[in-house]
Amino acid sequence: MRKNIRLHWIIPLVFVAVLLLFYGLFQTDNKYTAALPGGAGYNVLQRTSEEVSFLVDGWEYYPGQLLAPADFPADPPAAETIYIGEYPNFSAYLGTPYGLATYRIRLENQGPPRELALYLPELLCAGRIYINGELAGEQGSLAPYEPLVSDAVYAFRIEDSAEILIQCANYTHYYSGLYYPPAIGTPGAISRLLVARMAVYGFLSFTALAIALSNLALWLRGRDPLARWMGLLCFAFALRMCYPFVRALGLPLIRPLYALEDFCGNAVLLCAILLAEELSAGKSRRKHWRAAVFLGVSLCAVSVVFPLFILPYAPSFINTYGLFLFGWKLLAGCYLLFLSLQGMKSNNPYAQHLLCASGLFGLCMAASVLAVNRFEPIRGAWPEEYGGFVLVVGFAVLMVHRGFLLTAENQRLNLHLQDEVERKTRALETLLAERRELLANLIHDVKNPLTAVRSYTDLVRSGGTALDDETSQYLDALADRVDAVEDRFNSLQGFSREERLHLTAGSLCLNDFMQRFYQANRPDIELSGHTFHLELPDAPLFVTGNPGRLQVALENLCYNALSFTPPDGSITLSLRREEDWALISVADTGVGIRPEDLPHVFKRGFTRRADHSGDGLGLFIVHTVALEHGGMAKVDSRPNEGAVFSLYLPLVSAAP
Repeated sequence: MRKNIRLHWIIPLVFVAVLLLFYGLFQTDNKYTAALPGGAGYNVLQRTSEEVSFLVDGWEYYPGQLLAPADFPADPPAAETIYIGEYPNFSAYLGTPYGLATYRIRLENQGPPRELALYLPELLCAGRIYINGELAGEQGSLAPYEPLVSDAVYAFRIEDSAEILIQCANYTHYYSGLYYPPAIGTPGAISRLLVARMAVYGFLSFTALAIALSNLALWLRGRDPLARWMGLLCFAFALRMCYPFVRALGLPLIRPLYALEDFCGNAVLLCAILLAEELSAGKSRRKHWRAAVFLGVSLCAVSVVFPLFILPYAPSFINTYGLFLFGWKLLAGCYLLFLSLQGMKSNNPYAQHLLCASGLFGLCMAASVLAVNRFEPIRGAWPEEYGGFVLVVGFAVLMVHRGFLLTAENQRLNLHLQDEVERKTRALETLLAERRELLANLIHDVKNPLTAVRSYTDLVRSGGTALDDETSQYLDALADRVDAVEDRFNSLQGFSREERLHLTAGSLCLNDFMQRFYQANRPDIELSGHTFHLELPDAPLFVTGNPGRLQVALENLCYNALSFTPPDGSITLSLRREEDWALISVADTGVGIRPEDLPHVFKRGFTRRADHSGDGLGLFIVHTVALEHGGMAKVDSRPNEGAVFSLYLPLVSAAP
């Protein structure tokens, strides 16, 4: 109870702390609050300011035109005045994000002449920069159009005033022109700004990468799906947060880089949903689970296909695509909140952490919506990026908590393991004792009629009745079968008394053994019209074996072949030498075995009898006997071509 009360207080406090943090960032790390004062067409450089300021308001905007400094007369005509960030692309004036535009502003200096630096972040997507009428630099190429998205710094000297003119062209990306406010300040201040910004993004990226590598290593070692999704989430976030370093390098792969950035952002949300569903038992609600996963996978595919293959040829879909991505992020945040609330209802131990992480992410997304055109970080990251990092850290804490719970559960199980083992052992001993008693009673009941059969056989022989040779042979065979059955019952009776005998083995001549087996079983096999053949080698073959166990194996093979062979078929029992093995084979001309059943024929309980009369023990016993003798059992068969079962037994050199 105390723990729940504490959590109910902690979660609101965390949310309040985050709100205060965002408010502090809005006031202290916001380009819009650090903008230079000015009016239409000009900004005023502060007299005593050595900090970085930003050129936000008062820009003259000429959409659809590339104007050079020489194109402006001494008294230029009135132009549209905007602030940087007001329009994400050229659609508001040109009807399409693709096109041309010129931005112009005059910087007035109230102090002495000074050396300044202009930091231009991510000019989209090609442009020229003029300062005081001179070409200061070019990013990419305007004619012919070759885009290049990069950050650049241009140094210049200002006395009374300076004119900054920027030409932009975009036929590549869904953002256009000058979207991020340029920074102005001393070269040292600009350098400190860039170092601080890279430090923040480096911390976000490398922290996530370290968590990703640790979780992926855990997954590779134990194949834990939670560790896999956690590792992929952190890796995708780390890859997405590398874009400031990519911009600093000035790589020319515009569309693939932006597609990779969008893909990683959607992959973070997909992995977060998969993690939350695993931890909150969301899979039990199959309907919305499938819909969420399908939507997440689809958005990952769309974020690659659209920027690379559709938007370059259909720019009218660009704004719709941006709204679609933004709507997905909000929907994913709401779904994470839904899963966490479901977990809270079911008393899931991970629900509080999940609720906190997903709630903070939703809060960051809401801050991104509310702060559009009002907040842009100076040294830190965007609210949306902080939200992704909250997911990374939140799920990392959640995985640590899960590890603590698993460790505590393992300790509890270890403490009570001995008691549990003893309880299970007593239960098994009781069950085995009951089964042995039942088996003993069953053997006793079955041996009585078997004794009666033996008595009737002896009575017929001793009654003086004249018997022909064939009938006398049948009586002898019947007596042998009764003896064999009694041997089986004696073995079972010994097992029921916990006196199971060890396998006694000695030197055995297989030629003589198989000859006796053939003579004893030939009448029974040929009684139903089958032909029974025996093939023996000239040289005697010796093995170390138990005749009784080998007889059981051969009986199972021969009578199993008998049941799958038509009455006019044949069964061949053969013996031959194959290197250091004695190979006993039982071949039939029966229905054969299907290829898909061959790997399973020696398994316990496997049977393919049409009448379902078998219990699947015969061939399992054959396999067991082969292993007991240090050999192996094999089968070779094709449908409708019969089957060949083989016993491989290790040979010994000679009889003792």
